[in-house]
Amino acid sequence: MDKKILLYIDKVLTNLRSHIQREGLNNRERDKLELRIEVFEEIRKAFEWKTSKEENKQSKRIFQLAKSREQGLDVKHQLNEINLYSKIREVIPYIMAVSYKINMEEKHLTEDLLNFCEKQLEIIDHSSYKNKVCFPSKKEVEEAFKCYTERIKPNKIPTLKIYKQPEVNKKIEELYKFFLSLS
Repeated sequence: MDKKILLYIDKVLTNLRSHIQREGLNNRERDKLELRIEVFEEIRKAFEWKTSKEENKQSKRIFQLAKSREQGLDVKHQLNEINLYSKIREVIPYIMAVSYKINMEEKHLTEDLLNFCEKQLEIIDHSSYKNKVCFPSKKEVEEAFKCYTERIKPNKIPTLKIYKQPEVNKKIEELYKFFLSLS
């Protein structure tokens, strides 16, 4: 389906470009066609970005980082985006490892944290296409990591003691500290 959409956009672009090549167009008609071409090119670019795999998006971020360095720009924010994206993707399986219902609660233990992390990935993906990421505030981070700071880290869940998952604590703690360093 994605390829069909891209093919359709390409056909529209080809058609618009062929119209612009015709003689006898006045400046106003030419400007309208050029504007439509720009719009469709932007739509194509956004669609390609949205449907790209995470690895491709991350590699494009890294490539953009190199271009920024070459231009002598400050790359700290870009590095933080890249590192945060990688860290979240690394830690999500650990978050999921302790995501289960406790004492008949309506939602899973780490559901809020998992949703927060997935939202951050989306924010980075969307922002990397257009502009800089706005990192979450300290309050937002603390709220998202509440399940970790109040239940997992202090080891207040008997079933976690059975499984002895120190790597889970370590990975979630690394992500928590990274988020706090950005806020």
